[in-house]
Amino acid sequence: MMGKFLGLLFCVLISNLGLSYAQNCSNYAFSNNAIFATCVSLPVLNGHLHWNYHSNSTVDVAFRHTGSEASQWVAWALNVNGSGMIGAQALVAVTSSDGSVRAYTSSVTSYATGLQPSNLSFPVPRIRAERVDGDVVIFATLVLPGGGTRFNQVWQVGPVTSGAPARHALVADNRASVGTVDFSTSNGTGSPPPTPTPTPTTPTTPTTPTTRNDCINFAFSNNSNYATCVSLPVLNSHLHWNFNTNRTVDVAFRHAGSETSQWVAWALNLQGSGMLGAQALVAVTSSNGSVRAYTSSVTSYQTSLQPSSLSFEVPMIRAERADGDVVIYATLVLPNDGTTFNQVWQVGPATDGVPSVHSLVGDNRRSVGTVNFATGQAGGGGNVGGSRQRRRNTHGVLNAVSWGVLMPMGAMAARYLKVFNVANPAWFYIHAACQTSAYIVGVAGWATGLKLGGDSTGIRYDKHRNIGITLFAIGTLQVFALLLRPKPEHKYRIYWTIYHQSLGYSVIVLSIINVYEGLDILDPEKKWKNAYTGILISLGVMTVVLEALTWYIVLKRKKEDKRTHAGANGSSYAANGHGQSA
Repeated sequence: MMGKFLGLLFCVLISNLGLSYAQNCSNYAFSNNAIFATCVSLPVLNGHLHWNYHSNSTVDVAFRHTGSEASQWVAWALNVNGSGMIGAQALVAVTSSDGSVRAYTSSVTSYATGLQPSNLSFPVPRIRAERVDGDVVIFATLVLPGGGTRFNQVWQVGPVTSGAPARHALVADNRASVGTVDFSTSNGTGSPPPTPTPTPTTPTTPTTPTTRNDCINFAFSNNSNYATCVSLPVLNSHLHWNFNTNRTVDVAFRHAGSETSQWVAWALNLQGSGMLGAQALVAVTSSNGSVRAYTSSVTSYQTSLQPSSLSFEVPMIRAERADGDVVIYATLVLPNDGTTFNQVWQVGPATDGVPSVHSLVGDNRRSVGTVNFATGQAGGGGNVGGSRQRRRNTHGVLNAVSWGVLMPMGAMAARYLKVFNVANPAWFYIHAACQTSAYIVGVAGWATGLKLGGDSTGIRYDKHRNIGITLFAIGTLQVFALLLRPKPEHKYRIYWTIYHQSLGYSVIVLSIINVYEGLDILDPEKKWKNAYTGILISLGVMTVVLEALTWYIVLKRKKEDKRTHAGANGSSYAANGHGQSA
């Protein structure tokens, strides 16, 4: 009965693992005891905005960035005339390597800005900054321009080099740190203001602006006008087009914030929904800033996007780079009398003017969708491969649960339950059930991995694959080891135990490593990696506690055995007459 209880307790403890983190924005206590009537937690970059609005069109603000580091800068800005970086009127705080903080204002007029101190387009009577407990806070008073209360806002974080702000990252959160704020209505958001783009009726995923310019209002250098425009949800990209009655379409694919030595591409895929079969328009930016445009039909994952003809006509293609935006202009003769197509877009590095392989994680895997040139409907932000992505997720879940959770639990059952006499032989059945279940589920995960590998010619994750093969081989040996297990009194049992435990602990270590390898490949939301890390931390804490308890019981039992053995020897001595007095 006690064995069943311990097994149940073991399962209950495991089932309650988890981590949660929260911080209430409005309850934050400032070091100077300042109180702000309104606060919003911004959706990215750990930013919070606090403020007090006054009837004389001034506002006291405190922009707070949590988890700040030394040698880092943070900035918060209003953009009176736009919605992104260019034109931003910024409050900047620079934290030096010694932890001191310097605050000033900076008007951003170029992507090449070094955030040099300068006056803003509106007065800032007061500005200062501090760093307390890892939080950097910029305090300032602003005289709101034009008597307005609603503005576009921008916030950013970047590294500091030799005491001066260096370029911030150009990845997801750093590109999404724009929104609006209304100081009079206590409304602040992390979403860019709405744009008058056509509203899709059945999009794959809603599209939202992600860059400095409202999509429909973008001014092209050649003064071109396009009737329709959508801001694609990832990779900072936009698609503009005019659909013509002769079944041609004039398109302009725009990638904002482009760099030199980089390529961008946009494609229609007539046969599938991903990279293979894509009929691409490509623009390669050389290190000197010049741009070359051409077409490329993608027939292999090993492609280097060599120039080639497409399966439909492209009478015109050219490209340019202006103010950090690369734009591909082209005229397409739509194939098969169709107007709805799968679309793919991508960004990657260029080496010596030749496209190199792009990143295989995050946004680069979600840059697929659909477009209907006739109706103006477009969707994006799916996953490359559709059902293949579902198989990837299934593969990840099966292996994380089997090798990453059930295997360690089974090992813990064997190590820590058998010390209790009442748990014998219950511990063995719990151990065998956990390990057998882990192996069966793990084989299913391994099989999905083989299928994924066969369907993904040219995509290789050698470390993840090799560890997976090793785990399957060792796991199979462990299963067969159960069939060859000697009896406890057998002279070879000690060698079997060493072999069994060595392979078992090796499986656990390799499993944990490979789960993290898989998470890096899948690149899911951060909460999934945090959840698995939380499970491991909880198992680790339980292991420490149970290990101490096990040693306590073992040592106590040894002392009791010695005492019992000594008493038995004394009784035997007396019984033999040696203890009698003369």
